[in-house]
Amino acid sequence: MVSKLLVYHNGKTTAVSTWHRGRLAGRRVFEPGAEGYAAFSAFLGQHPDIPLYFLADVIEEDFHLETIPHLWGSSRKALINRKLTQHFRADSYRHVETQGRESEGRKDDRLLLSALTGDENLKPWLDAALEHKTPLAGLYSVPLLSQALTRKLGLAHLPHLLLVTRQESGALRQSYFHGGHLKFSRLTYANAVGLDPLPAMVNEESAKIQQYLNNTRLLPRDEPLHVHFLGDAAERRALEGKCAATPLLQFTFHDLAETGARFHYPLPAGQPASEALFLQLLARQRVANHYARRHETYFWRFNLAARIMRQSGIAMVCLGALSAVYNVGMMLKLDQQTDAVGAQIKAVEEETRAIRATFPPLPATPDAMKAAVEASSFVRGHFYSPEPLLALIGQPLAGRPDIQLNRVDWWLAPTPDLAPDKNAPRSGPADAQAPPAADNLYQIALLEGEVKPFTTLGNANAAVESLGAALGGIPGMKVVPVSLPLASGSQTQLRGTTDAAGTASASFTLKLVYRPEAP
Repeated sequence: MVSKLLVYHNGKTTAVSTWHRGRLAGRRVFEPGAEGYAAFSAFLGQHPDIPLYFLADVIEEDFHLETIPHLWGSSRKALINRKLTQHFRADSYRHVETQGRESEGRKDDRLLLSALTGDENLKPWLDAALEHKTPLAGLYSVPLLSQALTRKLGLAHLPHLLLVTRQESGALRQSYFHGGHLKFSRLTYANAVGLDPLPAMVNEESAKIQQYLNNTRLLPRDEPLHVHFLGDAAERRALEGKCAATPLLQFTFHDLAETGARFHYPLPAGQPASEALFLQLLARQRVANHYARRHETYFWRFNLAARIMRQSGIAMVCLGALSAVYNVGMMLKLDQQTDAVGAQIKAVEEETRAIRATFPPLPATPDAMKAAVEASSFVRGHFYSPEPLLALIGQPLAGRPDIQLNRVDWWLAPTPDLAPDKNAPRSGPADAQAPPAADNLYQIALLEGEVKPFTTLGNANAAVESLGAALGGIPGMKVVPVSLPLASGSQTQLRGTTDAAGTASASFTLKLVYRPEAP
C-alpha cells in the first residue's frame, strides 16, 4: 500500500511519485490546464487519506535578508509580519527562518524571509487536494530543503557555498549558503536544449553570482566561492574539465547516482536524478512545513491526531495485556508461595504435636491452669488476708480454754461503723478495680462464741469481759460488746444453754475494730 504521495512542481509541469516501503516509484506527469487538473484530481481520488508532500521548484520564489531586534512574544511576531508585508504580497505563501544573531552591536536576530509569489500557478493543484480532503503535510521549497542536503553532503562547514542542480527542463537551480544557512536562490532557464551549452551556462552563471556576492559584500573579494554541482553521469562528463576554475572560484562535481547510493537513496530509472534525490530526502527526513497555510493542512493535522489516538489505544491495549500477564504470573507465584508456607505450617504443627507427646501429663488442662494463675494474681492484688488480725486475736485466746469461738466474720470498711454488704456481687479478675490503700481501711471482726463449761452467769460475764480487755489492750484495737452472757439494762437478756449432758454454756458476741497505728 502506498504510504506517501510526493509531488514535484517545477513551474511548468507537476509530477507525482508514490512512496511505498521506502522506495520511490510510479511517477506520473500532469500538464497545467483543465485536463491536467482533472487528471490530477482523479489520481488523488484513487489514493484517499494518503499524505501528500508538495515540493515546489519554481522561479517565482523570492528571498530577502533582514535583521530585527531580539524580541519575544507578540512584539516579535508583529515586527516579523511588518517585514513580510514590506517585501511580499499579503496573499502570497510566506516563510520566515531565524539564522542566528549578529556577533556585534546589540546582537540583532538574522532572518531569512522568503515567499512563493506565483501562487496562482500552485492554487489549482492545492485546491484539488482540499476538494478530495487529501491530508497535505506541507508545501515545501527546493532551496529551503537544500539546507538539509548540504548537511548530509558534509558541506555545511564551507563559509561560501554555491549548490547547483539541473532540472529536467535544463534550468539551473543555484542556491548560495553562508555558514550552512541559505541566503538566496535563483532559477535560470537554458536558452538551448541538450548538454552542449551546459558548461558555458554554468561558468557564466557562477561568475555572475560571484560578482553579485562581491557587490553585496556577502562574499569578501579575497575569499573563494565553492561551487558544487549535483548531476547525473552525463552532466558530470559534460562539465569536467570545461569549467573555468580559479583560486577564487572552485568547482566540485557530484554524481547523483553515487550520492544516492551513499545515502541509501536508490534513484529509479527513467526519473530525473535531482528530482528523485530531493523527493527521497523529503520522504525520509522530518521536514517542517515551509509555505502551506493552516487551512490547507487541516486534514493532515486531523489524520495525525487520529493516528496518534489509534496508536495510543493500541499501546494501551498492549500495556493492559502485559499488565494482565504480569498479574497472572504474580498470582501464580503467590499461590505457590502460599502453598509452600501452608506446608511449612503443617510440618511445624506436626512437629509440635510430636514434642508435646513426649511431655509428662499435666495435672490440669492448660486453660484451667491459666485461669488459676489469673485468679491467684487477682487475689494477691485485690484482697487482704485476715490472717494478721486472727493471729492477734489468737494470742489472748491461747490461755483461755473456757472461751470457745464458734464464728468469726471479717471485713474491711472505710469507717468503723460500716457493716458488710452481703448482697454485693463478688468481683473477679476481669471486672475488679484497684482497692483502696490498706492504711485507710478498718479491719472489722465479729466474734461469736460461748463460755464453756458454764458455772454462773457472773463467771461467764467476767470471762468475756476479761477477754475483751485483753483484746482491747492490743494497739489499734477497739472492742465493742454486742451481746454478753449477762448485761445490765432494760434490754438485757439472759442467755445460756444446757446441753443434753447437763453442761451449761453462755454465748456472747464481740465486735473488734482494728486499724494499725502509724509507727
